[in-house]
Amino acid sequence: MIFFAIIVVLATILTALVAGNNMSAAVGTLIGSRILSRTGGVIIGMLGFIAGLLIQGHNLSSTAVRLIPRENTIIAYSLGIALGIFLLAAYLRVPLSLTMALVGISIGISERNGFALDKGLISIIIFTWVLAPVLSILSAYLLNKKLSGLRPGNVWNFALSLKLALIAVSFLTAFTLGANTLGFIEQVADIHGYYVLLLILGIAFGSFFLSSGVIKRVGQEMYMMRYTNAFVSLVVSSVLVEAATIIGLPLSNTQTLTSSVFGTGLSYKSRAMASKPFLITVATWVVSPLLGILFGLIL
Repeated sequence: MIFFAIIVVLATILTALVAGNNMSAAVGTLIGSRILSRTGGVIIGMLGFIAGLLIQGHNLSSTAVRLIPRENTIIAYSLGIALGIFLLAAYLRVPLSLTMALVGISIGISERNGFALDKGLISIIIFTWVLAPVLSILSAYLLNKKLSGLRPGNVWNFALSLKLALIAVSFLTAFTLGANTLGFIEQVADIHGYYVLLLILGIAFGSFFLSSGVIKRVGQEMYMMRYTNAFVSLVVSSVLVEAATIIGLPLSNTQTLTSSVFGTGLSYKSRAMASKPFLITVATWVVSPLLGILFGLIL
């Protein structure tokens, strides 16, 4: 019972941190462009996180069970290590993926304790992590070129439609993060029933009091985004993460969103785009699971 209480506390803290850290990724464009106030944008993001967790969070159940043994002591250690890695990344100001780190931790702990690893599942996850950024860049590149070439008859109506579309796709981005990342935390922690309310409280707290985030900063450094750039980046990222959620695979929003931002930047020939932030982020995609495996093996 003690370890279960620790699990609930750690899962709630992680949920709050993830919600706060990723809020700017979901609704940063809405707030930065003043389509919505900060409060309005945060509410959109918070509702998306909660809806995704409640509606599709269970999709990651099978993967969580196959990755980490259902023993409270091991689950508690996994979440504790994940929290430590997350806080370390926040202190160093690097966009480390909690999803990827948690998968790595699960592999490391299972290996250390002599549990059989589902190598087939791990191979599929790794393949997805390699394929998703490629698809994000390519899809964002093609879609942004298509939208940039449009010549709307009524510019004001087009701008209004794009603003409404941005609100919808921002909610969808938050929804997919709630379903995949927060859902993965929920399923790894094996939290069900009324205890899910604590995760919802964590989302609310993180959304309003911890909502900073790294992806917005990275996106701005790579490319000064227009409405169309933001729309394309968010919709491509959301579709890919939603597809991964449907088939029950953990996929980092950091990967898909950062890659799609990069893809939209590539679609413009006449503008310079800094690739260094993107390359740094790519490096963290390799470091995140490896760091998780290392800590899972030694702690």
